[in-house]
Amino acid sequence: MAVTAGALILGATTAALREIDIGSTAAGFWRVALALPVLALMIFISAQRNGSRIQHPNRHQAKLLLLAGACFAGDLLFWHLSLIHTSLGNATFLATLSSLWVPLTAFLFLRQHLSRSFVAGTAAALLGSGILVSANVGSGDWLGDLYGLLTGFFFTGYILSVDRCRDTLSTTDTLFYSSAACAALLLPLAVVAQQVAGEAVLPTSLAGWLSVIALGLFAHLIGQGLVAFGVGSLSASLAAVILCLEGVGAMAVGALFYAEARGVLDLVAVLCMIGGVALAQRSAAV
Repeated sequence: MAVTAGALILGATTAALREIDIGSTAAGFWRVALALPVLALMIFISAQRNGSRIQHPNRHQAKLLLLAGACFAGDLLFWHLSLIHTSLGNATFLATLSSLWVPLTAFLFLRQHLSRSFVAGTAAALLGSGILVSANVGSGDWLGDLYGLLTGFFFTGYILSVDRCRDTLSTTDTLFYSSAACAALLLPLAVVAQQVAGEAVLPTSLAGWLSVIALGLFAHLIGQGLVAFGVGSLSASLAAVILCLEGVGAMAVGALFYAEARGVLDLVAVLCMIGGVALAQRSAAV
């Protein structure tokens, strides 16, 4: 339930990227940076409540957290580019093609068993994504779709890293340290983008600040927090398939507020996605 709610929130908050007045790399930085003070406060309050000291990651945990932060930096970099260059729904559905890469990686390298029902559910979800992408073949939105596909690769690494982090760390600790690593990587890239491409780093309008605040507090703190929490109680493979629902929220916002036309095929695609998620969840529960 936590991953499902987080996926829908992440999908709905994609609209904030259409309102920003800064570069896509800077938007990624502010998304994680603005959440850090709140996460730090949550860690402090938790330590005070339990009468314990704040625990710092050991060397092994630090490596996993750094990997999670690096993967999330790549995820945000390409996802934000995708959201600008193609429809909200397509960008998000393509990013969640990690529903294929995660279980395959888990099967090949982590020895996770994949049932036939899970494979069938994943295939249905991917079929829905394929229907959406086919609409952009030969159009000017293909570059945005390519960025979305690249996002999926980085998100695979993020999900698998967070899954391992949650074995020994709390949700708040995992989110704080991985976000700090992500922000540290994105800030110099945002400065380079400003010098080379003239992309603004600081918002210049109230709407711009409200957009990055929405990304930080709603998308990252709440949406990503729910995903990190839920991954601790689910397999990484199942969580990745459920995250396909992120595209449903993005597509709804795009249709309602940005006049992104959707037809019968899009409805079929969404039904395939939801049906695939339901089938994968059922196989995990058996």
